[in-house]
Amino acid sequence: MSSSVTVHVHFNADRSMRLVVAGPHGPVDAGVTRRSADLGRLAREAAAAEYGPGPMEVDVLVDRPPWLEEGMIVRPDASVVDPTEQPTHPFAQIVGFLPVGGVLVVHPESGAAVYPPEELVVCDPRSVGSGIVEAIVRRTGFAAP
Repeated sequence: MSSSVTVHVHFNADRSMRLVVAGPHGPVDAGVTRRSADLGRLAREAAAAEYGPGPMEVDVLVDRPPWLEEGMIVRPDASVVDPTEQPTHPFAQIVGFLPVGGVLVVHPESGAAVYPPEELVVCDPRSVGSGIVEAIVRRTGFAAP
């Protein structure tokens, strides 16, 4: 029979992510990363270090990033933009958060997508343009802050 271990991920003030394993004798600090893509591997390694080898189910629960809120206008960081997509603008709106760390955004032309928080850039709606913000809000039903 496999055991089940929960690893919580908390955001630090510098936006790095601290992993904490629910150990048999209390919480155990399991390190820090800046990349969401590292969370699964680091969580499995930390759980194995705490509980030993063997079959194990590892649940990773990620806090909501404190600098992001539903309704915010964002754009993906230029380093992660898919060059094959050709929308007329990069702006989207945050419509939700996944417990595994993803941020759900909706773009008025290309639909919904999930991004890790470190790949989103918060935009001031006044700098985006009222026509774009109106198109986003019509699509999502969320008011922009």
